[in-house]
Amino acid sequence: MKVLIVEDNKIAVIGLKKIISKHSDLEIEVAVNGKIGLDLLTNTKSNLPNFILLDLNMPIMNGIELLSIIKNDDKLKCIPVIILTTSNNIDDYEKCERLGVSGYFIKEVDFEKYNNNILLILDYWKASFGRHHFND
Repeated sequence: MKVLIVEDNKIAVIGLKKIISKHSDLEIEVAVNGKIGLDLLTNTKSNLPNFILLDLNMPIMNGIELLSIIKNDDKLKCIPVIILTTSNNIDDYEKCERLGVSGYFIKEVDFEKYNNNILLILDYWKASFGRHHFND
């Protein structure tokens, strides 16, 4: 299984990679903004990610812009996108819901809660995709 992390904060990326690699055998790919994430998704001939962890507040192309493009692309729209953000703005949440986001998590300041949320996400998607082979 493969996950694409689209996150501009280097510390957040290091933390996610540490949590994911410690508790999972997922292949991890990272994009530091939405534009690079989109380039990775559209230039991949095969082996699209099984799911995407997406930040909202990024330079060049933000998470909502990328989510909108993904959910309007026939090749990409089936990829589950999970938002990991500091934004507890109800407008952001509602926009993501309308676009078809698979999950919306506020980044916890408390490391243990944050770690538990990431593990919850990993466990759910690994269990779901463990029964399917979507890229075959």
